[in-house]
Amino acid sequence: MHYKNTNAGRNTLAWTITALCASLITPTLSFGANNEEALEEIQVTGSRIRVTDGMATPTPVTALTPDELSSFEPGATITTQLEELPQFFGSLTAQNGGLALSGTAGASFLNMRNIGTNRTLVLLDGMRMAPADKRGPVNADTLPTALVRSIDVVTGGASAAYGADALGGVTNFILDRNFRGLKVSAGSGISEFGDGFRWNTSIAGGKQFFDDRLSIIGSFESRFIEQYERNPEDLSPDWYQRWNYVTNPAWLAAGCTVNVYCDAGPQRLLMPNVAPTNQFIYGMIMNTGTILDRMVFNRAGTEVQPISNLYGDYSSDPTITPRGNLNSTSGGRLFEIYNQSTGTPISGAEVVGRSSFTSAKWQFTDDFSAYVQLVHGVSESNDVPTRADTSGINLSSTCAPLIAIDNVYVPEFVRQTLQAAGRTEFRMERNGAFLGVPDIGINQKDRNIFTSNTYSVGFEWNLPRDWRMTGSYSTGKTERKSMVYNMTRVDRMFLAMDAVRDPQSGNIVCRVNLPQYRPTVEQLAAAGLASGLLDSPSSAHPNPGPLKSPVGLDNTIRDCVPFNVMGFGNISQEAIDYIGTDKMSIGIVEQDFAEAVLTGNIHDGWGYGPIGAAFGLTWRDSSFVDEAFPTEVDELGPPRNAPNLGIRGIPAGYTDGAPNLHQFSTVPYVLGEYNVWEWFTELQVPFWEAANGIQRLGGNFAFRRSSYNISGSSDSWKVGLEATIIEGLRLRGTKSHDVREASFAERFDEQGGGGNVRDPLFGDTNVAISIVARGNPNLAPEAANTNVLGLVWQPTWAWADGLSISADWYEINIDGEIQQISAQDVMDRCFAGEQAQCANIIRDEFNIVGTVIRQYFNMTHSITSGVDFETSYRFDPDFFANHDENFNLRLIGGYTLERADTATNGTVTDFTGIASPPDLTFSVNLNYGFDAWSVGLQGRFNGSGKRNRTWINGIQANDNIQSSYTFWNGSLNYGGELDSGATWRAGLSVQNLFDRKPLINPGNGLGGSDGDGRRYNLSFNMNF
Repeated sequence: MHYKNTNAGRNTLAWTITALCASLITPTLSFGANNEEALEEIQVTGSRIRVTDGMATPTPVTALTPDELSSFEPGATITTQLEELPQFFGSLTAQNGGLALSGTAGASFLNMRNIGTNRTLVLLDGMRMAPADKRGPVNADTLPTALVRSIDVVTGGASAAYGADALGGVTNFILDRNFRGLKVSAGSGISEFGDGFRWNTSIAGGKQFFDDRLSIIGSFESRFIEQYERNPEDLSPDWYQRWNYVTNPAWLAAGCTVNVYCDAGPQRLLMPNVAPTNQFIYGMIMNTGTILDRMVFNRAGTEVQPISNLYGDYSSDPTITPRGNLNSTSGGRLFEIYNQSTGTPISGAEVVGRSSFTSAKWQFTDDFSAYVQLVHGVSESNDVPTRADTSGINLSSTCAPLIAIDNVYVPEFVRQTLQAAGRTEFRMERNGAFLGVPDIGINQKDRNIFTSNTYSVGFEWNLPRDWRMTGSYSTGKTERKSMVYNMTRVDRMFLAMDAVRDPQSGNIVCRVNLPQYRPTVEQLAAAGLASGLLDSPSSAHPNPGPLKSPVGLDNTIRDCVPFNVMGFGNISQEAIDYIGTDKMSIGIVEQDFAEAVLTGNIHDGWGYGPIGAAFGLTWRDSSFVDEAFPTEVDELGPPRNAPNLGIRGIPAGYTDGAPNLHQFSTVPYVLGEYNVWEWFTELQVPFWEAANGIQRLGGNFAFRRSSYNISGSSDSWKVGLEATIIEGLRLRGTKSHDVREASFAERFDEQGGGGNVRDPLFGDTNVAISIVARGNPNLAPEAANTNVLGLVWQPTWAWADGLSISADWYEINIDGEIQQISAQDVMDRCFAGEQAQCANIIRDEFNIVGTVIRQYFNMTHSITSGVDFETSYRFDPDFFANHDENFNLRLIGGYTLERADTATNGTVTDFTGIASPPDLTFSVNLNYGFDAWSVGLQGRFNGSGKRNRTWINGIQANDNIQSSYTFWNGSLNYGGELDSGATWRAGLSVQNLFDRKPLINPGNGLGGSDGDGRRYNLSFNMNF
């Protein structure tokens, strides 16, 4: 574990601000109160300037209260709630966030505009927080929310005002620092299915002491969501049917050409109850050139039969293997087994969260105050598998084991057939696991913990002539601990499945332990040297030498326990325990941040207000380190075959894959540090006001210079105009230039994993592959030019009092966008002629893809454009005499007009019109209050779109359009007031009120729909 060394010279601004806090706390501070009556000041996230009533900023800002967000998903994390807004899509949540060790499991990252979590800047009261890991974004679930007054969502570029990472926008959690009293809340919920139990509690308080000179506020909150997984056999057929595509037999029989119209019909047919025919849970024999090909084992692993015996009524002929055969079947015994042995997407990890906030502010004089504060947060995600395959075992395609014919468990018929053909081994495809049945990886447990602490000091100083200076210094650290217990070791797994009989003892042993093998450490070292590979770097060996061994040196050979990999569940607990060992990764990010801002009015202005200005200087220093433990195991790998030592059968997907002995878990030893100085200025200018006081024209201008010690200087700027045309109608527009440096992960990371792709070279046949995500130290900064034009209309008609409508068109053009496209996009772009991506595909001698490299690169250009719209209507109806009534309606939506990337060779990849994310999304909230009662209805709509962006209905598929989806939540609340003046409210909310079933979505997914069904939540809040 490594921590950064603090360089004294880089703390100049931090010490300056700290010294100001100390030296200025004297009686001479007071300049006296301003005798002129000041206008009410408003601080909005779209600007760093304190503006007065009558002034407006041209930057669109959507402000939401915690109560509004809670109506989306009570008891859920704040990220899950925000994800229901149209401005967010593709956010990662702690319950369904990513992989352990090398991924993002346990954290929640917001994604605005769906252009990347690292392009969304998350602030707490305008202050930067320490990133969660080397990828750069902030874990929103570690922020305190019990004292949050509102959450401001600023769409579009905001780098000039707030710094880097704001290409997509800013999400600012605004605290109620003036809160006085005590408030407590508690809630609990469960699904109608009886799973997904959750509870949440919070307490927040504020009080003043010493004649109101000392103000203290604080909060604590905790949350728990249980792990759940729906058994597919417990789901009704009309709820989840495993829809997918099968090859049209008529299309095959007619000899049609891929991607060309054919009178026989489209290539693919969308059908329910679909199972793959190129893999099987009990194992399938492949590539022998004998009658055994595509034969499958029984559960005991003692007999084989053709897999076609298990097909349903609708299958493509397995003997026909031209491009275009999807290797799938609908119905039949094969589907029954597949359905039982494959989990559903209706699942989630256990989530445990805690956060706290404490702030103390001392008012030294009427003009000067200083504060200290602590922000603490813990976000934890845990997963205990109920199926062996949840550990990610990949025994398919180039990762499929090579079984020798002298393996003791090979059925005699199979052995004799292979011997007659002169074959010494066969490849066996195997995938899937039954619920609760012991097999490889069943005892794996994942635990992922993000702990964040930020300490801050700061001051506020009211200067003469209504100027104000603020300063702050914060130091924060986020530590990520990801632990996987009993994680599958690739070397041990293949050694153990290579089971033979010892001719001397007659016992079944691992081949490597036959008398003629049992390699010594010296022999293993020689084999490692012969591989030509180097050990992976670690803190113990930052400059490693030759690979020490083809397999682990931790008694891996001595303790090998053989087992039967054919069939399923034919493995002893002793072998399960041998195959898995513990692994942990630790990532630490530290950030020091200091900022000084001077705001005030530099001129009386023209017409309707003064010219406001803000000047600021910031300094930020960040460092990180990522490392895996135990290092003595993690530095070895990938595993290698050494037949002369009895080590064989390890497929190319692993020997040529990620450099690690634990399966798909590479955590490279990476560390780094950078610092940046920035200065910025912003002006708010009222240009003109008509004599009638209605027509107005104002502007906002901002500039920021950022000087990085590793990449030099870059500039960002923003120009904005707002104009009132008629009373109640305001036009606004902004143009900004925003920049973002590559993160450490984008420059230096290298992660290994597994997955599946459709290979267009063989008619989109599904193939299991190894995936290597690789950094690129030669990345250039990306620059975004954002344009926004919009209007805000608040009608002045009496009947429309309380109505507000806004609409904003936006366009984000990013030059040199740093991307790491999906493995499928690498395949598709190569097939389309992009040679740079073809270099990232590794195929074997049969041209079968085995590894896809996802390397970060600078795109030539990308564009995202669309329209955001919002409508709110608040009025007090009079349906019932002598009763207090109120009605609120709020609709927030977005429509994507264009989303496309342009590659270095000019190839345009168009994502417009696809289903994920959909072009049109919106949410609507309606609330009616009647005395102490209130009833609410909240709806979420996702529009329709293409499932595959390159397919055309009638050619590639009979149905490539995913339909739109709407679901509703409802709530009922009742509140009152006690004699003491305390107020309380109790509520019942129901999510997916009408129990809307999931969409028809090909593959094992939900397609953006709600698969959890109806859910109930009880809540109670009390304010003292």
